[in-house]
Amino acid sequence: MREAFTLIELLVVLVILTLVMAVVIPQGAKMLSGYEHSLTKIKQKQKLSKSKAKAFLQARDINLTIANKHYLILKKGVMIEASHDNH
Repeated sequence: MREAFTLIELLVVLVILTLVMAVVIPQGAKMLSGYEHSLTKIKQKQKLSKSKAKAFLQARDINLTIANKHYLILKKGVMIEASHDNH
């Protein structure tokens, strides 16, 4: 019976693993980037929602800037996108 792998067998396995990793790693990086982008959008929406509730409960207008977008949130709970900054 054999007790060890031959050098050829080990090289074949290493080549296969390298090919698999060459495909998997870039796809994983794309998925992670997409996840981070989605998470940022969710946090921005949560911040807007909390600000709307705060403006309504405190009966005051709130100015808010998120990702270079300016919002005016009125005490009635109405949100107005005030302007875009493209600097």
